[in-house]
Amino acid sequence: MVQFAAHRRVSLATLITALVLLLIFAAGGFAAWRVLEDGREQRLAVDSSTQTVTSLLELRNSVFEAVVMRNLALSSPGDQAARQAYDEALAQLRRRQAAMLALAPEGDPQAPAASALSRGLDALAARMQQTIRLVGAEVDLPLLLREAGNERGRLAAAIDTMIARERADLASYNQAYLVKVEQLRTVFVLLLLTAATLAIAAVWGLHRHLSASASRYAELEAAKQVADAANAALGESRGRLQSILDHARDVILLVDAEERVQVANLAASEQFQLTPDELAGSRIRALIPGFGVRDGEVQARRADGSLFPAELSVGHYAEGGAVCVLRDATERHRLDALKSEFVSTVSHELRTPLTSIRASLGLVMGGVVGQLPAQARDLLDIAHKNSERLVLLVNDILDIEKIESGRLDFQRERTSARQLLAQAVTANRAYGSQFGVEFLLDEDGPDAQIYADVQRVQQVLANLLSNAAKFSPRDGKVVVSLGIDAGNVTFSVRDFGRGIPEEFRGRIFQRFAQADSSDARQKGGTGLGLSISKAIIEHHAGTIGFEDAEGGGTRFFFSLPRLVERSAPLPLASPNGQRRRALVVEDDPDIGLLLQRILDQYGWDSELAGNAAEAIDWLDRGHFDAMTLDLMLPDEDGLSLFRRLRRREDGRVLPVVVVSAIADQGRRALNGDAVGVVDWLDKPIDPARLRAALRQALQNHGGPATILHVEDDADITRVVSAVMGDAAQMVPARSLAEARSALAGPDPFALVIIDVGLPDGSGLDLLQDIRALDPPPPVLIFSASDMDARTTRSVAASLVKSRTDNRALQGTILNLIEGTPSAPATEA
Repeated sequence: MVQFAAHRRVSLATLITALVLLLIFAAGGFAAWRVLEDGREQRLAVDSSTQTVTSLLELRNSVFEAVVMRNLALSSPGDQAARQAYDEALAQLRRRQAAMLALAPEGDPQAPAASALSRGLDALAARMQQTIRLVGAEVDLPLLLREAGNERGRLAAAIDTMIARERADLASYNQAYLVKVEQLRTVFVLLLLTAATLAIAAVWGLHRHLSASASRYAELEAAKQVADAANAALGESRGRLQSILDHARDVILLVDAEERVQVANLAASEQFQLTPDELAGSRIRALIPGFGVRDGEVQARRADGSLFPAELSVGHYAEGGAVCVLRDATERHRLDALKSEFVSTVSHELRTPLTSIRASLGLVMGGVVGQLPAQARDLLDIAHKNSERLVLLVNDILDIEKIESGRLDFQRERTSARQLLAQAVTANRAYGSQFGVEFLLDEDGPDAQIYADVQRVQQVLANLLSNAAKFSPRDGKVVVSLGIDAGNVTFSVRDFGRGIPEEFRGRIFQRFAQADSSDARQKGGTGLGLSISKAIIEHHAGTIGFEDAEGGGTRFFFSLPRLVERSAPLPLASPNGQRRRALVVEDDPDIGLLLQRILDQYGWDSELAGNAAEAIDWLDRGHFDAMTLDLMLPDEDGLSLFRRLRRREDGRVLPVVVVSAIADQGRRALNGDAVGVVDWLDKPIDPARLRAALRQALQNHGGPATILHVEDDADITRVVSAVMGDAAQMVPARSLAEARSALAGPDPFALVIIDVGLPDGSGLDLLQDIRALDPPPPVLIFSASDMDARTTRSVAASLVKSRTDNRALQGTILNLIEGTPSAPATEA
């Protein structure tokens, strides 16, 4: 009761203090409002007085000016300028008289004086008007001047009286305002002193209350300790019985000093499939092999020999025995598996819309929709960069999930270590320039072959290079080098940054590890890159590490096993799909052979004709998709052969690329007859320009290539169509049924692009239908899921949506359409 009464007193005192402070604040607010209101009224009064004084001064000047102008008009009869000046002065007088009356309305203290002054002004104006009419007559001018001077003096005196009164009223008002301000200042000081007094009183009261509470708490704590001691004594005698409560869901085992089970609860009997009597006396290590070695997750063994995961907690007591609590972790493992599957599913579902967003932004930034305003381009650039960051995050999360589940797929091949390193530097040079960092590749030294997944090793190098760029000083350098010994190839990335903190070194390869949380905001990144890199290198039987570099900075390195050199390279595999045919008309065998090799490199079969007759013979024997023509042939002029070609049924629309030492002369000679000539190439031959001409020939010859795109996401379909532009005609199919219907049609397809996840099944089911076609078109897998090695080998190429940019997608499709031989792509 005493504590309750004290609590009530403290609550009441707190409430009263709060109310008083509230009233003080309200009074202070009211006083502040009054100060502001009085200040506003003072400003209005000062403004009004200023206007009145100004108006009266102007009125006095107008009276003087009007009288002077009247006198000038009287003294200069017939002077129209003087008369006009008088009229303007009189009008000015009238306007300022009206302004003066407006500033002293009825009820104003100055209103009677203003009315009297106005009447005087009216009388003066009337008198001046009367005298001005006497111009030309005999008038006593000195008399009129004295009369006007007297009247002007009376009016000026009246005006000065009004000005003096106005100034006196203003001074009186200011004095009253100052008195009010002083009074309010006094009120503020009193309120402040009152508030300070109440605050001191409140602090003192709170101190007394806390002191009393601390004393009561000490008393309660002493009482609690006494009660705990009593409870401990009681609990020790009943501990064994309480520790094996049968309703506990976890396994509870009481073990003696000899590690034998003394007591077991019902949960233990159910889990180990033994009765309590069978459990009693059994060896604990027979049930839990990890007992005594460690706590945490262990493997427990049932009576039938099966194992199950469990969390083990062990508590020891004085007699040397122990209480073991075992919690089955099977369900947790199942939930972890579901979680990993969920992460994988979410990551896959994110890839499709991210691909649409990134590709669409890339197209807009590339100028597909026209020139963009600078502000819009800046905003789109921000969106594009952040979409790239989000794609990298999704890919990292998916890679981590695959590493944990052991499903990270590797497609190893024999490759050059130095070439791989050079490609990585070239691919990441633009990223380094964002931070003002230059990548320097040490190109000296030998090369070696490794057996590795090129894309995964490139991913490791990209992580190391990006980290080096982010943590290097601006305008700094990153040195990239390759070291080779008898058994290993070591890739090194050395920066000149601030180094790695000592406390961070032990966890640098852990997931989501970052030296400073501020780094994530300033430099970007998720802390997954090094963890993924470590897993990739270890899957290649390699090692990864870092060390302090001499002269400052850090050197990251990883080593991969070196392959023994072969005496001869392995032959290249034949490309998939049907190749285009070209007729090479060239009288020089060396030039003809060179053209054939260039065409073969770009995926074309070719036939060589050394003169016009052989060319006509080849045209009679088969079909060609394009022709290269030399204008200087031994048996016939090349221009004549071109005109003969255009008269043939199969040569009217055949694309022709002129390759000749006199290409410009031929262009001028044909003039308007050069219909169907794709390009005129001078010798020596430019391979890149020749390839561009062949690509244009394919587009012009019978229209662009037709591609079947099997994709259920309409946004992805539109983006791929926009990426290809006029280079291909896209035929969409949103399901297996639509795709099979399109494949069964009469028109062949140059390429089939397949998404694996479709509403009515897997897109891979179409592979059998495609192989049944004659000839079967090449297949490109473009899906959010990574393909396994077996599936990748069965198609021409495989791309992952979130890992493929617009340029890589377009280049892969064009290569497949043209039949360019290249290694199947896995991840661009």
